[in-house]
Amino acid sequence: MSAAPQFSSVREFIDLLRSRSNFPLPSNPLPPQTPPIVSIISSFYNADRYFEETYRSIFYQTWQNFEWIIVDDASTEENAIVLLNSLPQRSPKIKTFKHPTNRGVSAGRNTAITHARGTYLFFIDLDDLIDPTYIEKCVLFLETHPDFSFVNAYSVGFQDQEYWWHQGFNQPSLFIQQNQVTGRLLYRKSDFERVGGFDETLRVYEDWERWLRAIVNNQKGWTMPEYLECYRRTDSGLYGTALKNPLKAQQEIELIQSRYQEIFKERTFSDINRVRSSFAPLQLNLSISAQNSLTSSANRRILCFFPFLEVGGADRLNLDLISLLTEQNNEIAIVTTLKSRHPWHQYFYEITPTIFHLSNFLEPNQWLAFTKYLIQSRSIDLVLISNCYIAYYFLPLLVETLPHVTFIDLTHTDDPGWRGNGYPRVSCQFGSFLDTQIVTSQFLASSYQTLSPAAAKKLKVCYTCINTEWWIRDEQKRQTLRSQLEIAEETVVCLFPARLVQQKRPLFLVELAKALTNYFQSFIIIILGEGELKTALHAKIEQLNLTPYFHLLPPVTPTKMLEFYAAADILLLPSAYEGISLAIYEAMSMQLPIVAADVGGQAELVTPDTGTLVPKGESDEAEIDAYIQALLPLLENPHFRQQQGERSRQRVVEWFGRDRLIEWIDTIFTEATHIRQTHPKPRLDAKMAEELLLIALEYQDREETLSDLWQQKCQLEAERHELAWKKRAMESSKFWQLRKLWFKLKRQLRLTDEEEI
Repeated sequence: MSAAPQFSSVREFIDLLRSRSNFPLPSNPLPPQTPPIVSIISSFYNADRYFEETYRSIFYQTWQNFEWIIVDDASTEENAIVLLNSLPQRSPKIKTFKHPTNRGVSAGRNTAITHARGTYLFFIDLDDLIDPTYIEKCVLFLETHPDFSFVNAYSVGFQDQEYWWHQGFNQPSLFIQQNQVTGRLLYRKSDFERVGGFDETLRVYEDWERWLRAIVNNQKGWTMPEYLECYRRTDSGLYGTALKNPLKAQQEIELIQSRYQEIFKERTFSDINRVRSSFAPLQLNLSISAQNSLTSSANRRILCFFPFLEVGGADRLNLDLISLLTEQNNEIAIVTTLKSRHPWHQYFYEITPTIFHLSNFLEPNQWLAFTKYLIQSRSIDLVLISNCYIAYYFLPLLVETLPHVTFIDLTHTDDPGWRGNGYPRVSCQFGSFLDTQIVTSQFLASSYQTLSPAAAKKLKVCYTCINTEWWIRDEQKRQTLRSQLEIAEETVVCLFPARLVQQKRPLFLVELAKALTNYFQSFIIIILGEGELKTALHAKIEQLNLTPYFHLLPPVTPTKMLEFYAAADILLLPSAYEGISLAIYEAMSMQLPIVAADVGGQAELVTPDTGTLVPKGESDEAEIDAYIQALLPLLENPHFRQQQGERSRQRVVEWFGRDRLIEWIDTIFTEATHIRQTHPKPRLDAKMAEELLLIALEYQDREETLSDLWQQKCQLEAERHELAWKKRAMESSKFWQLRKLWFKLKRQLRLTDEEEI
């Protein structure tokens, strides 16, 4: 996937890392004499200025099975010496050693390595920062990829220079030109020692020389496509040293290149790829041997399976839910299973740093082993599956081996065009392995009971609900955004915040807008969305000369959505199917009347005094007429709009506020845990369960291809729809042309109405 950063700025990301001290401190006290898995290696020279930030960054790691070996390279400043001497008293994990004379960072690291007991070496300078999951992800990668010697991640430069750096070990041929990575990485100790330590004669580019030596000795490294490590750019660091001593820096560059240039000319260093095997049954029984037992004082420890962290109603519900659970002293870990840019990663990350995008560092046939490791390392109490297809296939094997864990799923809508009714169908298929099945509407509960009558015993309806203290209308925001978009106050704004896919019917929306212009012209439709129908949508708006009636904008952050709801007058959502759209909850809280499709469970939220739900018509034309009849009173009567908007907010505040969700979820989780403890679980032959999972993983491995095919199908359907629309438009145009000709002929012949008949 793209290397695009998942944060709006470097500074925002760094500030969030620094704030991690507000989170519970992980704990994993090592028994005496127990060798650690990871030895963290640091060289210390007058390094007290930024040490505390690095210290917190290390001790807030989700990998706690480590020792930290720090070698003082003959520091001279009193504050630095006092700090160094105090470190062993802070934690038994810290071991300090001293050089009598200053020998440089390479010597400091080499000395530290001689005292290291870990299986892996992790290098970090004492002014840098790392993501809380960084070391853990590195360990898990090397544990599951024995053919790799070292691993790192994308880097973030901060302080005097700010940048996102996505080069890495995956292209070793580039290393002879310049160093592609900074020094924070995990190295298999046995492989490190095989090639030797850092060159102590080098003072600027010792890292670069060491990586080149590894490459020419056929050691492979991998760079995970996540921004997990941060390199402080200061005058006292490598960046500053190179600036102050450009001649020395250039001499080292030439020396290093002279050692390896001929080898790079003689040999081809191919790009590094992870070998992806779609059929590796032994990997299902893989056991991750590295131990990392974390203790926690949380009420519950919850593992959430999500497909991705993208923009949509389901993702917004998941975001609200984990935010709520965290506030109730629950500890959250998130796993995603589909390849994605994860554009909403930032918002989930603000709630919990424990996020694992599995496709970034593991192969699909290793996911089951990883899941077991994650559950065991964190003593997970409850697993929640939300719209994550492959997680259902883990259930039989997880239930069998982890009898103390409660398993729940949450579904938001059915999808008649995807996998035989979508997630409700697969939820029912695996229902015997779930302790509770949560749905977000009575409509969906009825659908479940049709699919599987036995599901009624485990079904719980939990409406999405909304934080009505957050979603509050603000007139200042309204005026500001309307001014920015150059929308006059008297213009009525209809808001369509939805993905541009067939489900949401954006092309139908354009036809509706065209018909609406025959009755009312002072309106604008703001579309906030992306999707496979974006190109077709733009084309159709231009073909119908409707550009003045539309603002087409990309999706925005939840905070920015407040401004768009405030600027809007009506929520317009003619979906083909929904559960209950989260946008409707938000819009009603923001005092907007609703005009939407009468699908799914939306009638459970929208009542006649808060808006109009339009049923599916016998034809698009009939349905458009129904939408126009619903819209015109709201467009023409500001007082009526205000009345319905006020009633909308009143209904959401009374029946669908956040406090109700807290109450419902806590009750549901408690009951599900009781069921887990008191009801026997079904048993499935382990070999059969493994075979089913292998088939599912092969399917999962082709998910990208299938997704592409699905988008192509949607595009073809859109084009077919477009052709049908053009045909109707041409027929309509011919009709009106003939009608005009008839009236002209009638006037010329001076026919009366009676004579016409």
